[in-house]
Amino acid sequence: MYPYIYLAIAPLLLPVSGLEVRQLRPAHQALEQQFAEYVHRYQKEYVKGTEEYHRRLAHYSRSAAEVERLNQRPGRLWTAGTGPLADRSEEELQSMRGWFGFARRGHFTSALTQVSSDPADTPEEFLNWTSLRSLAAVRDQGGCGSCWAVTASTVLDSHAEIYKSTQRSFSAQELVSCVPNVKKCGGTGKCGGATVELAFQYAMEHPVQTAADMPYEGSDGTCEKHPPSLMQLSKSADFDVAAVGFHAANSDAPGMKYMSGWERLPENAYSPLLLAIYERGPVAVSVDASKWSSYESGIFDSCDEDNIINHAVTLVGYGKDKKLNANFYLIQNSWGPSWGEDGQIRLLRRDEDDKYCGIDRQPQEGTGCEGGPTEVRVCGMCGILYDNAVPHFRHPRAN
Repeated sequence: MYPYIYLAIAPLLLPVSGLEVRQLRPAHQALEQQFAEYVHRYQKEYVKGTEEYHRRLAHYSRSAAEVERLNQRPGRLWTAGTGPLADRSEEELQSMRGWFGFARRGHFTSALTQVSSDPADTPEEFLNWTSLRSLAAVRDQGGCGSCWAVTASTVLDSHAEIYKSTQRSFSAQELVSCVPNVKKCGGTGKCGGATVELAFQYAMEHPVQTAADMPYEGSDGTCEKHPPSLMQLSKSADFDVAAVGFHAANSDAPGMKYMSGWERLPENAYSPLLLAIYERGPVAVSVDASKWSSYESGIFDSCDEDNIINHAVTLVGYGKDKKLNANFYLIQNSWGPSWGEDGQIRLLRRDEDDKYCGIDRQPQEGTGCEGGPTEVRVCGMCGILYDNAVPHFRHPRAN
């Protein structure tokens, strides 16, 4: 009997005989060569032979096998690849998602909430916002579960540019460090997760620093600001800001300099989302991004009907790919410019997206606050229609 040794060529260490080792060695060498090219391409700093190197190689091997399987699907609309996240563990990928909206229905009303719009009211394709300077640099949240804050600041920056009511940026790091989350809506706060809605409310109630004054660190950081209203906000606003509809700023709120409030769009409604992106600007949307890590290009259509909403991203437009004969939502992610299509993903869009629905049976993992429902209905590809929010900026003429 041949002695058995272990060869690390896959996520699990497999027992193989001496003869099998000679047969597998070329495949292992090819895999290591691919991994070496991957490390060089994405400027990873792994030392060959170390425990970390072998752990990352195992994750890469798993991802490469999954990419090969995905790319063999007949009639596929998107291409998988071993992008910058191919060497991450599932726990690391989960921590990068870290968004977490609200599992609660509200009662507020607003123009977008009240209007029963038809898709015909908006153009077939709308990609105007892609030329905004504030969207040119795709952000990278790193290992911090701060997608909610990075998305909120991205949306606020873009609306500031569109409406020219304030020539400034909004610090994502201040949002991470300072936004209270005592109800544990979608996480424990900071890099442990929170919501875009809470971030918008904070930006309305507090004079947020610019990105230059408080640069992004990708960590919890320290909040150096403790205004009197902060404790009141933390005690009362967590559930209030979950309500669908318009949330107005107080007359003395610092945010009144540039915005009249913000709005949570109707849950699982297709037309109001298109209307928001068309009439107002980029929208903060919530999705199930559990299967996004291997996305490279094309129109992603691999989410099931049931989804766990776990990530916040910025919807910047929508259109149609004539070659693929499919409509899409254009989304800017916060995983850096090397991921996907220059940091963006196109998500399958259907005119009846509000009828493609499933259940989020783990809202406590993604969209829930303490005391919220145990399951919620989510619609659209990757649940994109469930929980979306947009600020209402003032035009300079209105000030």
